[in-house]
Amino acid sequence: MTISDFNAVFWKEWKEIVLERSARSAGLLRPLILIVVLGIFVPLRSGPQGFFNPFQLLIYTFFSAVVITTVIADSFAGERERHTLETLLATRLSDRAILFGKIASSIAYGWLISMLCVLVGTITVNVANWQGQLLLYRDAASWLVLLLGPLLAGAAVATAGVLVSLHAATVRQAQQTLMVGFMVVFLGAIFGGNNLPTAWKIWFGEILVNWSRAALVLAAAGVVLAIDLALLLAGMARFQRAKLVLD
Repeated sequence: MTISDFNAVFWKEWKEIVLERSARSAGLLRPLILIVVLGIFVPLRSGPQGFFNPFQLLIYTFFSAVVITTVIADSFAGERERHTLETLLATRLSDRAILFGKIASSIAYGWLISMLCVLVGTITVNVANWQGQLLLYRDAASWLVLLLGPLLAGAAVATAGVLVSLHAATVRQAQQTLMVGFMVVFLGAIFGGNNLPTAWKIWFGEILVNWSRAALVLAAAGVVLAIDLALLLAGMARFQRAKLVLD
């Protein structure tokens, strides 16, 4: 894979996400609603102490991942629906460039929406609570969540979405499969956590009490990074041009 091939796919996908899909009223409205809600209403309700908190940033990380699901489902299923997949696969672009370019563009889109929400929220909190001093994130945990959260969580969603979109017949089918998968993971985490052995719960509770917030964020980031790499390797293994054309 060359940098030029990756850039070609990345900018092709970026233009489709930002320009073509945003040109539709619904495509433009959803991100704007998200920015207004998370960038204005939530910060006003939370106040400075609530907004400049690492746990508050998890909300922005979660919704950046949700944003990615709306575009990553289109990555291959959309090409298949528009009958452009064969043309794309017939180009000289390498498999890795196509796969990585589509994943990276969706991650960048989710990261951009997340950062816009945080930026608007920071401005909102400062305007509403101005006392002559700029209010910003001060602790290491907040900055770690801000820098790593949307990227790592976005990568997990993007790579999982590509795995689904690779062989989905339609974009709608890919989106529905992704949503069902996320619900299973979410409910599994809740009920699975409740059913853990008591010794594990005690061990986990001690970690939450004794570790610093920054250490907890780094540990969680390491777990998500491992998941990202596993999903990426699975996507690389499943990306086979001949099978995609025949699907």
